[in-house]
Order: sequence, then C-alpha cells, then structure tokens
Amino acid sequence: MPYKTIKIRDETYENINILIGDLMKELKRPVSIDEALRYLLKCRKNRPSTFAGGWKMDENEIEKIKSELKESWKRWEL
Repeated sequence: MPYKTIKIRDETYENINILIGDLMKELKRPVSIDEALRYLLKCRKNRPSTFAGGWKMDENEIEKIKSELKESWKRWEL
C-alpha cells in the first residue's frame, strides 16, 4: 500500500489527535490517523443536507408537523 506525506498545521494535527482519542473511546481500540481521516470524509458524505428533498410530504403531514411544533413551543420557557 503506497503512503503519502502531507503538510498540515499544528492546530490541525492536534484536532485530529483529539478526534482519534474520541474514536478510540467509542470503538475501544486503537485508531490510526488514516482511519480518523476516512471517518471524517465519511461523515462529510452523510450530512443532513445530503438528504434534502428526499422526503415528499403532503399537505396533511405539513399541517400536522406545524401544529405539533406550535404545541411544543408553548411549553418552552424563555
């Protein structure tokens, strides 16, 4: 497997190491920088905006959601 050398800022390197620590806690095993970067790239593909327009609602669903939101907002405390 070929390897590449890349230049990154110290701050970026520190943040990748923080991510690696979080992933190691979650996965309960060692995690490489390569795996952490692949994880980030995968997360980028699965942003909520990726699914925009995927759910087709009819007018009844829209009204139901609006009314449920209004009821929920009434219980919020400012």
